[in-house]
Amino acid sequence: MAGSLALALVLGLAVLSFVMRAIGPFLPNIPAAITQRTTGLAPALLAALVSIQLTGPNGILHLDVKVPAVILAALLSALRLPLIVCVVAGALLAALLRAVFHL
Repeated sequence: MAGSLALALVLGLAVLSFVMRAIGPFLPNIPAAITQRTTGLAPALLAALVSIQLTGPNGILHLDVKVPAVILAALLSALRLPLIVCVVAGALLAALLRAVFHL
């Protein structure tokens, strides 16, 4: 149930994002009310995807190598490093932990 709801929310946000991008060339000046209500859609979509990956089918946090990788990426992001640096550092940490612990 929770997985299908999360999937529906992620797909809904993705469709809304694509629709807004398609309308963009036809609306050179987007009304402020729409802009204020939709500024958090991209971070919300990313947070939903990350939370789906970190939890098991029962909704409980599944502790594996992804958790420290996400924590490292979040810390680097808080330090205002570029997104690509955060993602690559998290991926490298996950790969290193998998290699060391053979997970």
